[in-house]
Amino acid sequence: MKKMTFSLIVGMVFLAFFTQMLWAEPAVKKFFPSEGGSKLYSSGVMVGKTYFVAGSGSALQGGGQPETFPDQARQCWKNIEKTLQMAGLGLGNVVQCWIMLDDLKNYQAMDDVFAELFPTNPPARTTLGIATIPQGNHIEITAIAYTDLSERKCTRNMFSSIKFSPGVIAGNTLYISGDFVPTKGEKRTFPEQVTQSMTIVGGILQEAGLDYSNIVWSNVYLDKYSNLGAFNKIYSEFFPKGNEPARANVFVNNFPGNINIKFACIATLDKAGHKVVRDAGMKCGPPELYESSSPAVWAGDMLYLSAQYGSTPGQKTALEEQIDQVMKSHQDILQKAGLDFKDIVSANVFLRTIDDYGPLNKVYPNYFTASRPGVRTCFQPFGGSEPNDTLVRMYFFAARTKTE
Repeated sequence: MKKMTFSLIVGMVFLAFFTQMLWAEPAVKKFFPSEGGSKLYSSGVMVGKTYFVAGSGSALQGGGQPETFPDQARQCWKNIEKTLQMAGLGLGNVVQCWIMLDDLKNYQAMDDVFAELFPTNPPARTTLGIATIPQGNHIEITAIAYTDLSERKCTRNMFSSIKFSPGVIAGNTLYISGDFVPTKGEKRTFPEQVTQSMTIVGGILQEAGLDYSNIVWSNVYLDKYSNLGAFNKIYSEFFPKGNEPARANVFVNNFPGNINIKFACIATLDKAGHKVVRDAGMKCGPPELYESSSPAVWAGDMLYLSAQYGSTPGQKTALEEQIDQVMKSHQDILQKAGLDFKDIVSANVFLRTIDDYGPLNKVYPNYFTASRPGVRTCFQPFGGSEPNDTLVRMYFFAARTKTE
């Protein structure tokens, strides 16, 4: 009888737990508008304990730029810090950042300022050499922060001397850097670089008690379009067919060091909340850009969407048509996941030419008339020629939330 009673109690506890999980309310979402109430993007968006920060340049409050690049880097972080302060946070809450430089001669100065501002427990980081940043900036930074420092942990075992963290755990999410240091003085072949990058990522995952199956989103940065096929072949070996992470391929001008690739990703500690959105639209752009990627992947209440492209192979279309196609493709995926544009919390926009920045801004807000837009980062990553007619590509992060 006692054994039966105990079993009944255990069963009731588990039932209560799963009922609570089933009916648990989604996280609260709060928008922090940009200065002047711009309709283009929000400065920050809080989703539960995660805070998404819009891309920021180094402009001074009254206009203009600091004279030296180190001061421009400091000002860029001051602008990020100002957005963090809107939510009661500081630089110590940053868990991942992307740093774009239009001249890699400034890499060392950027790195020194980074070490100055993050002397302990730095965020994960990915640094890219890109073609052009809007509005005359030479540096642009976008970031993700986390409110609860008790749930923030840096992985450091693999690299002890670098100025960034290889990975940062924040709650149920692991943010993994793309700024891995190549072997000094040694030039590896491209396949070797891909294998090395994936091996490093595997080590960071292992330190956190995870493996490749925990990755929900990856950002692949290449300096040559011609290397995409070779990358896909190696990358696909690490993931079961049909269960790959969501993914964005970005072609950039160059990287620091003797490398041709950077690979940054996000993994989830919540395997129960990891779910691929299948049978969704990935219909435009060259087929090789979609190889080894899922349309979108859930990680709890966060939805990571693969990049979508505005071009159709063999058809030349204008910028506005391509923007519309990108948005329709994303809308199809969002609808499959039970979401819509109002659920987008973060957007990354890559332009073929920075001359399209103004025209983009004229039509971009039209897709968010029923809601506030999330944060946004926009730049021209590549100055060379890609063998396709894509003028714009975008990827989004969305969330199942309730608005405060």
